[in-house]
Amino acid sequence: MRGQEVFVNISEDACRALENIVGSEYLSTDPVVCSAYDGRGFDRQIFYFNEISRPPAAVALPDTTEQVARMVKVCNRYKIPFTPMSSYGMAFGGPNFRDDFLLIDLKRMNRMWLDEKNQYVVLESAVNFAQMHGETLKRGLIGCVPGGGGGASVLANSLVNGMGLFNYRITFAAQRRWNGIEWVSPEGEIYRLGSLVDGDDSWYWQDGPGPNVSGLLHGITGWGGAMGIVTKMSTKLYPFPPEKLEPEGIGYESHVKLPEERVKWLNFSFTREEDVEKALREITRARIGFIVNRVPSFWREIAKTRGDMAYRNRFWELWDNTTREEVSERRIMRILLTGRSGTAELEYEERVLLDIIAENNGTVLRARQEDEASFFAVNSLGMWQPTGMFGDCDTGMESLKAIRAMGEKWRKRETEPEYVADFLDPKGDTPWYMAYNMGRLYYSELHAWPDAAQMDRGDMMVHKPGLEGRFMRWRVSEAAKIIVETGN
Repeated sequence: MRGQEVFVNISEDACRALENIVGSEYLSTDPVVCSAYDGRGFDRQIFYFNEISRPPAAVALPDTTEQVARMVKVCNRYKIPFTPMSSYGMAFGGPNFRDDFLLIDLKRMNRMWLDEKNQYVVLESAVNFAQMHGETLKRGLIGCVPGGGGGASVLANSLVNGMGLFNYRITFAAQRRWNGIEWVSPEGEIYRLGSLVDGDDSWYWQDGPGPNVSGLLHGITGWGGAMGIVTKMSTKLYPFPPEKLEPEGIGYESHVKLPEERVKWLNFSFTREEDVEKALREITRARIGFIVNRVPSFWREIAKTRGDMAYRNRFWELWDNTTREEVSERRIMRILLTGRSGTAELEYEERVLLDIIAENNGTVLRARQEDEASFFAVNSLGMWQPTGMFGDCDTGMESLKAIRAMGEKWRKRETEPEYVADFLDPKGDTPWYMAYNMGRLYYSELHAWPDAAQMDRGDMMVHKPGLEGRFMRWRVSEAAKIIVETGN
């Protein structure tokens, strides 16, 4: 095994059985290695700061579906709980509340097969959206990138929620984008669902009209790794302008330049939320746009910092000097237009959009014709961690009326005395929301961001006693109550 061999929370016999499957290089019980998997990930650091998440007893890295199936059977034989992980970009399986579990890290399973003619891609667990788009965009095809950015696993994201910015045009329901699926059941049996019943090379559709067995894996959301392990999936691709998105910069200082004659961002500001909503309804009725969303004002401050090493300090300088009055005058709508059939389509949509904005008292803002998160990886995590941690994210999906009610109740509750000093102050702005399925549905996220340093009990100079407990209460009770009470 790799590193120090420790058999406190997992038996040596079980480890040797796992080692026979993946090889000594790809199994570790070393506490240093295992601790790297503890407390990381979107919406999950709260459990780490409350000291209730645990590192795994062992970490194993399989390379094939057959290895995964054999490992699951070993876990059943030795009664070892297990959880899968792949890109760790947005980790739902990160916090675990017991000391004896096995983490099955699927990062070695990163192969992909593209069928350009039939517009689908077959991929393994660890292929992320940036990797996929690196190939598909060359061919004028696109998937559905989540708000978490291109670093998220395509397969894992599709199984958990599968929603993202492109769901204005592309169905929000990930299970409608799946084709064939290769699944290792909780018992360790391999099942091939959908069109794979026709053979291992038949990834082209689900399985026909009506209900299908893939519903075991995903309803409105998924099992988060608690219903076996999906090791391979075919997902649909959609047409997108074939012009190249030119990269600029290095690492988190990078972005892609948009070909403005085919792909173009436009930003708008309103002084009343009612005007925003009226404009949204008219935009969706006109069937224009590729991304249509209402973004919080502080996102502009995040964008200005450009993700440099000290960006959090710069963000706070900008946001602390922004008044509530300025925010109330700056209700921002952000829209991406695409000319999928050519430049004439984009020009037409832009003319219609500008007329709608003008009729509803909107103002055109400057918009850089570049992108940091929607197509590849780059700086999407900058948006998710303005205070140094992921914080909390709760979601609602309903009518625009219900989404607005949820946002108003959240804004009121978050600024009451009990919480006002704990989280990033939105300064009266509305939580982020966007239109799905051409306005037939709306989706919103309620974010609560405490200061990471104040949450850390190990930082005696800055730690704020009691904050981690209040944040946990918000995470498991307050936010969910708001969502239920407003019908989302």
